[in-house]
Amino acid sequence: MLRIFLKLKEQYIKTEMEYTFNFWMMLLSGILTRILIMAIPFVIYKNIPSIAGWQEHEIYLIMSFLFIAEGLNSILFEGIWQMPGMVFNGQFDSILTRPVSPLYQVLSYGMGLQGIGVFLFGIVSLNISLHALGKYDLVSILLCFFLIVCGTVILMSVYLLSNSLIFWYDSGGRTSIPFTINSIGQYARYPINIYPKGVQLILLFIIPYGFIGLIPAYIVRGEHVISYTLLLIGMCIVFFLAARFVFYRGIRKYESMGM
Repeated sequence: MLRIFLKLKEQYIKTEMEYTFNFWMMLLSGILTRILIMAIPFVIYKNIPSIAGWQEHEIYLIMSFLFIAEGLNSILFEGIWQMPGMVFNGQFDSILTRPVSPLYQVLSYGMGLQGIGVFLFGIVSLNISLHALGKYDLVSILLCFFLIVCGTVILMSVYLLSNSLIFWYDSGGRTSIPFTINSIGQYARYPINIYPKGVQLILLFIIPYGFIGLIPAYIVRGEHVISYTLLLIGMCIVFFLAARFVFYRGIRKYESMGM
């Protein structure tokens, strides 16, 4: 199954690269937008030594984990964002008639070119942050790989859960809920302890972007490593199972175009 998944992604890249200019523009746009995002704390730290006890490169570390997770989701699981359109125009019928898991088909569908630039920028930023924090060693790199996998799964689960709500209402193939949730999650680019307690709870346990950037940063810093790691794994499992449940429950509500 993994070989088929990677083969499909390879074909999507070949298709997109037929339009060379568009390919490079999308890739560069992903990098440029993230540079602009990082410019905000860069300017702030020119005047303020720390934010809620967090140094400049620690903020970049949080952002790096988020960027990498966003990039990987765009590259690997772009089909989730195509799902509302599939449901509205009846393309989801073909997914249900194939002898392959519908969830697997949705995850393997399409590819976001912008995600390549976001992912690459996140990797470079992560390496620079680790160097600056004196954490650039084999153990830290392996730890970061594990944290990235968990963060990517959590973000994929949030995307899947929010986009699966399309099965419950007719929106013309467009829904603002996933974009709204993603916009709220962007507040987790900064240490969430600067926000009120209610916002912190939302960013940790309802829209768990805090587990994609902040908690991994705590672990890399060496704070409560075991407890935070176990909590991260638990959130990863819980949100994936919840997203899978909502997705398949939503399929039961799906009305075929032929009905």
